[in-house]
Amino acid sequence: MLRHPLLNQPYQPDLRAWIGCFIGYDMPPALDAELSRYDPNDPDDREHLIRHYCLARVNAQENFRHRQRRMEVLQAALDDPDFDFEEVWEPIEDDYECDQWPAGWPAQIDDSRDFFQRLLLAARQLWHDDLVRARLPSLAECRAIPARDRGSRDWLFSVDNPQAWKAVFDVAATPYDLHTPGPQFQGEQLSLQLAGSLPRQSLPSIWPASQALTHCRLDLKIQGISELHVSGTRFDGRMRTQLTRLQPGYYLRLDIGFDCVIECVAQSVSIANVQGSREEEQHEQQL
Repeated sequence: MLRHPLLNQPYQPDLRAWIGCFIGYDMPPALDAELSRYDPNDPDDREHLIRHYCLARVNAQENFRHRQRRMEVLQAALDDPDFDFEEVWEPIEDDYECDQWPAGWPAQIDDSRDFFQRLLLAARQLWHDDLVRARLPSLAECRAIPARDRGSRDWLFSVDNPQAWKAVFDVAATPYDLHTPGPQFQGEQLSLQLAGSLPRQSLPSIWPASQALTHCRLDLKIQGISELHVSGTRFDGRMRTQLTRLQPGYYLRLDIGFDCVIECVAQSVSIANVQGSREEEQHEQQL
């Protein structure tokens, strides 16, 4: 069950959650003065208020699933032709704390349905990535994908940026014996540095043997993670990769070292900073 970002209770938003930035108890004078510069009944001001206040992420604990739930509540209200949007702006009955209204605003919001309709359209645009992530399948659904449909060993050519590899190597095969010093987690992102040798059978015949690039280095970047599972104790060593392209998104399984497993569903998987070197150079660096 989705929990409230601040309270230990289920998350059950109503339409007032969208306009809480405009009404509340003990409004700071600076915010009052700032909001009073705008007229919510003016179309241009209304659009500005929606995009810069209603859709601003003021709570760092709010994630893409909270946003999806708020969108569902808003869509349901707009689908109801009898829903009273004017009532959303009214003070809550029996509340001992009176809601405050920006001092410079008119006494009434004209055509409140239009306000919330504009809000829905703007949220679809500005929250597009979050809403896509919310529609990604779960890890359980991805694990149920038949083995034959989980992708080939040439996973580099299924990522969002295979051109980074082709620009350096022009090799249509993925090196499968890659090593990593370990993953780096940052919020909803994961990155790994990878290095290893190229499969001998896949080297281009146009490369002179004395000049052929035989080793590679690259960065693997996973962004927009919607669900993540990590297990094991050693996160460095040889990495075996299974990448499944979803519509949209990816299911990624990384087996690292002796016992580490990283599984995630993410919005994008890409590579960057691709470099090549010769085996002699690798040997000299080790000395």
